[in-house]
Amino acid sequence: MTKQEAVNYINDIPRFADKTGPENTEKLMEILGNPERDAKTVHIAGTDGKGSVAKMMSLMLEEAGFKTGLFVSPHLVDISERISINGVNIGDDDFGRIFGIVKTAVDKLIEEGGSHPAFFEYLFAMAAVYFSEQKTDFVVYETGLGGRLDATNCIRPCMTAITRIGLDHTQYLGNTIEEIAGEKAGIIKKGVPVVYFTGKTSANKVIEHVAREKGCPAFNAYWTEIAINSMEKGKIDFSLDNRYYTYSNLVLNNGAVYQTRNASQSVYMFDRLFHDMDINEKSDIIHRALARFNMPGRFQYLKDNVILDGAHNPDAAEEFVKALKKQYGNLRKLNVKLIFAVSSDKDYEKLIEILSSGIAPDKVIVTELESGRRLDSKIAGELFAKALGDKAEIIYSDSCAEAYKTAVENLKEDELLIITGSLYMAGEVLEIQ
Repeated sequence: MTKQEAVNYINDIPRFADKTGPENTEKLMEILGNPERDAKTVHIAGTDGKGSVAKMMSLMLEEAGFKTGLFVSPHLVDISERISINGVNIGDDDFGRIFGIVKTAVDKLIEEGGSHPAFFEYLFAMAAVYFSEQKTDFVVYETGLGGRLDATNCIRPCMTAITRIGLDHTQYLGNTIEEIAGEKAGIIKKGVPVVYFTGKTSANKVIEHVAREKGCPAFNAYWTEIAINSMEKGKIDFSLDNRYYTYSNLVLNNGAVYQTRNASQSVYMFDRLFHDMDINEKSDIIHRALARFNMPGRFQYLKDNVILDGAHNPDAAEEFVKALKKQYGNLRKLNVKLIFAVSSDKDYEKLIEILSSGIAPDKVIVTELESGRRLDSKIAGELFAKALGDKAEIIYSDSCAEAYKTAVENLKEDELLIITGSLYMAGEVLEIQ
């Protein structure tokens, strides 16, 4: 089967597959020969930052000399972004071939009374097969939704990590920070160390309780001091210090302060995983890995005065606004233009409130995602108009691509264009770059 045929099938899965439980995934993996057990694994859950932490951790493992697989979601432009080895996405021929291997196992699963795997479950199975076939040393797996019931939770990791916790996907994970933290903490395994940086005391208590119950060493990366040495547009020099180590003059080629927190957690993970490694060797590995870090759609400069960020929930929006203020100071003194689109299942009212008060744009271009989960632009526009009053002009656009092209064509050098509200929109914008 060609890659496109495989992608068409995978994209059609939601039409005929219900959400399945972990038992179904475990049965599918058993039919495949449990390929998820063929490499050492690191498992990462959280509301925000888990993709960046996964990427940073995979870079460190790669710089340490390991052949390292990385499984992340969502993809921004091409579905192959979800499955990569040492920074190289799975090739088209391999994608189609691995799809066929999993499809054969799925047919057998259904014959034996199992359910057709859901979209994410199918891709996870493909990733595990591919990583096993390519004989990876390590694989870093990012969860999809939650953790306890996530398809990836059948792996047997050597380390788990939980990133920032916020109120997102409440219809599935619970209405409180504690409930959501409990779902994320479902990835913690007996005796396996967990490194966490949740940003919430209530979430920490949940994780620490689960860790005690399962006899896991638990490390709170919050207690690492993060010192910003210098900042330029799209670049941060910082240092990390705690009772285990000091790493000075680390460089991230990203302008977002929130990425230093993600770096702090990934460094903590690597340091604990390889605590016996020579400190100088470890320092060199960490420096090289972070210098290579690149995460499209996260405080990404498309031009000198155009920033793209996929902040899609209130916590992420607050962190994005903080990063903007750290980089530019008082945003109210700037001529800020905003392009916005969001999914209807997000807390878009709070998201719009945070962006309106924090960024104070003088023009908002409201558009809609291509996704079936898109929010009607009229609803978003009315909320911006209510929040900003006569301080901003509200414009409607039929598509993210049209909104971006028009805004860039008319953008002046002294203006700042911000594009945010959804990772799906980030992908749509990057596709036309």
